[in-house]
Amino acid sequence: MNTNTTITVSFTLTPQQMTFCKWLYEDGNTNPHELLFSRHYLRAVAVKNGMKWAPAWIVKDKSRSTTRGLYRIPEFATYLELINIPANTSNAT
Repeated sequence: MNTNTTITVSFTLTPQQMTFCKWLYEDGNTNPHELLFSRHYLRAVAVKNGMKWAPAWIVKDKSRSTTRGLYRIPEFATYLELINIPANTSNAT
């Protein structure tokens, strides 16, 4: 009896999502369980990388807003998985 199971997962991120998630990673975010970011922080990352505002795909999507000024970005966990950052990694200081 063959008990081997293969699970295939497909990740789809737009180029804009990949780019912004890369910027979040380059800014020191490495924990795939920390997906909430403030609007102020998102704008700071955007400005640091030549944009005037946080991306519309984040801040204009009402389903991402958890509380006033906080946005959930599940694509960031997907990005970290794509670049092979293990799920048990945390920001150790």
